Amino acid sequence: MKINALLLSLLLSYLFNLSFAQETIQGIVIDSDTKEPVPFVNIGITRSMTGTVSDENGQYQLRIPSLMDVVAFSSIGYQTENIEAGKLIENGEINLRPKPYDIPTIELNATGFPEEVTLGAKLEEQGHSIGFGSSELGAEIGAHIGIDKETYIKSAHFPINHASGDSLLFRVNLYDFQNEKAGENLLPQNVIISAVQKKGMIDVDLSEFNLITANDVLLSLEWIKDDNGKGNVGITFRSKKSRRDNNLYTKYTSQAPFSKLSDLAPRAPKLELGFYLTGKQER
Repeated sequence: MKINALLLSLLLSYLFNLSFAQETIQGIVIDSDTKEPVPFVNIGITRSMTGTVSDENGQYQLRIPSLMDVVAFSSIGYQTENIEAGKLIENGEINLRPKPYDIPTIELNATGFPEEVTLGAKLEEQGHSIGFGSSELGAEIGAHIGIDKETYIKSAHFPINHASGDSLLFRVNLYDFQNEKAGENLLPQNVIISAVQKKGMIDVDLSEFNLITANDVLLSLEWIKDDNGKGNVGITFRSKKSRRDNNLYTKYTSQAPFSKLSDLAPRAPKLELGFYLTGKQER
C-alpha cells in the first residue's frame, strides 16, 4: 500500500476540524518602500488550518471563519504584519516593511571545514511514496536533520518519486529546529524551484548564502502555486521505513504549525523522508 494513502486519511482528519468559512477577504501585498507587489507571501490565521499564499503579483484571496480573527502576513526579508480580518474587508492592501539581513562573510579553507558530509537520509532506492497531505497553498513537507557540530551548508536535495502535471513551483525552507519545533528560517531570501514535473532528483545550490549552523534543521518544500487546478496530489517523494523515530513533518497551510507524522498517526509505520543536505564540517 502506498504511504500516500496514509496522508489522505490525515487530510480528512484535518478537514474534520476546519470551520466553515463565512467571509472571503482579498487584496494585494506590496513592498512599503518600492510599492512593488510581494510574491508568495504566507497569509493565514496563526496556528490554525486557515491559510494561503499570495501569487506572483502579490494578489491573495482567503476564506476566514470570523471577522474577529487576526490574519498574519509573513515573508522572508520582511517584518510580519498582523491585521484584524474585519479591517481587510474594508481594504485588503497590505504594506510589508523590509527587514535588513546581512549575509555573513566567511572564509572556507581546508583547516576550517575539511570534511565533506551528507546530512539526512540519502535514499538510493525508490522506496515508499509520500505526498504533502494537504493541497492548500502553503502546505509543507519536511525532514528533521540532525546536526551536532558546526556545519557549512552547500546544497539541498529532494527526490521525487511521481509527478503529474505541467510544472513544479516550490519554495525551499530551512528552519532552525530545536525541541521538535521549527524556528527561524535560515534562508535570507526566497529559494524557488520552478521546473517541469518529472521523476528524479531536484538539487538546489545554497552555497551563495554562506550558511553555517551547529543546530538541527528542518528542510522542507512548500507548495506555493497550483498547477491549473490540478493540485499536488500527483506529486510524491521518496521515503523508507525506519526502525528509528520518524523524521517527517508536515504543515497544512501557511501559518499552521508543523506536525510530526507519528503524532498525527501513531499507528503509521516509522518513515525517513529522503530530503538531505550536503556540506562541510569540522572534524
